[in-house]
Amino acid sequence: MNKFVLSAGVAVVALAVVEHIQHLQRRVDELAQAPRVEPVVVDQLQREVSTLRAALESTRSAIAQDDTRQRLEQSLAKVADSLDANDCAIVDHDARLASWEARWQDRDPLEIDRDLANLRAGLAQRWLDIDRIGAQSAELAAQERERVESLDRRIEPLLAGRDTERMWNQLVGPVVQLAGDTTVGSGVMLESRPLGSGGYITYVMTAWHVVRDIYGSIDKTSMPVPVKMYEPDGSTKTEFATMVVYDVTLDVALLALDTKAPMPRGAKLASAEHLRDIHVFDAVYAVGCPLGNDPIPTVGEIASTNHVVDGCTYWMLSAPTYIGNSGGGIYDARNDELIGIFSKIYTHGAAHSTIVPHMGLATPMPIIYEWLERQGHASLFKPDQTVEAQTASAKF
Repeated sequence: MNKFVLSAGVAVVALAVVEHIQHLQRRVDELAQAPRVEPVVVDQLQREVSTLRAALESTRSAIAQDDTRQRLEQSLAKVADSLDANDCAIVDHDARLASWEARWQDRDPLEIDRDLANLRAGLAQRWLDIDRIGAQSAELAAQERERVESLDRRIEPLLAGRDTERMWNQLVGPVVQLAGDTTVGSGVMLESRPLGSGGYITYVMTAWHVVRDIYGSIDKTSMPVPVKMYEPDGSTKTEFATMVVYDVTLDVALLALDTKAPMPRGAKLASAEHLRDIHVFDAVYAVGCPLGNDPIPTVGEIASTNHVVDGCTYWMLSAPTYIGNSGGGIYDARNDELIGIFSKIYTHGAAHSTIVPHMGLATPMPIIYEWLERQGHASLFKPDQTVEAQTASAKF
């Protein structure tokens, strides 16, 4: 209320001063136009000017005091707001203290110390666990980096300056397609061998389940199997092959082309000595006819040399493979020699199976060699033995 009265009074005084100034200005203008002015009039004007000047100074002082008071009251309002906020904070703080006191007043100081010690020990253990996990992660990263670098060192020489024409002839050209009415698979032609009686014999190695599905029945193994061969220019030709011997458990089969003409290309078998030097991380090529396509090579590594499924030992490969690769060739990337016959692909899921293309299984050549020797076909991997024509047979 006082603030309002003071402001109103200052405004009235200011208006009076303005009106007096305007009146005085008119008087001065009249005197300026008069031909002669009495000294009494001039003295009166001077007194009015002095009075007006004093009133003006008084008004200025009142205005300044009013403005200062307004600013002071604004500052006091802010201080009051701050005090209210601090008061609320103090109330909250008191409430928290009361809560803590209610929580801990019944606890023994020694028990509290033990709890705090346990908390510190737990925190220290957590930090140790984090450090251990970090060290393990760093170690795994280093191992993975070393593995990748090792693979790069193995593959780079294979990629640098390689003869793709030679590689096609030694890796892709020997792979053939075996197809029936509702099935398709792969096979690998071996190098044509001269017969003592004249002409040549060319064997085709494949997986037993490929020809089994083509026959449709196990009592039809004497039927000829169509063998589709590929040329570098994309052209194909078909010959027929007859079953020589097979093994259901090992999932391997050996066929012989019905022609005695030599084939221009055939896979070179790895020696027994070289096969003993195959290890995990060795680079390999998998070549087959997935989904009925022309032979396709993929590169990968030996992931395991002792993977057992249903009592049989396989080599696991990381080279991508798919349906139709069965019966195809697995080659050592170091010398392009045949070291295995592809047999199986891992799948995941029961209701809707998903193929895992980088987890393929191949029957290794050391096991196939043992089987061939038992069946009387050691000449395939022992060049010093005489090769003779074999009559078609189906042996378990």
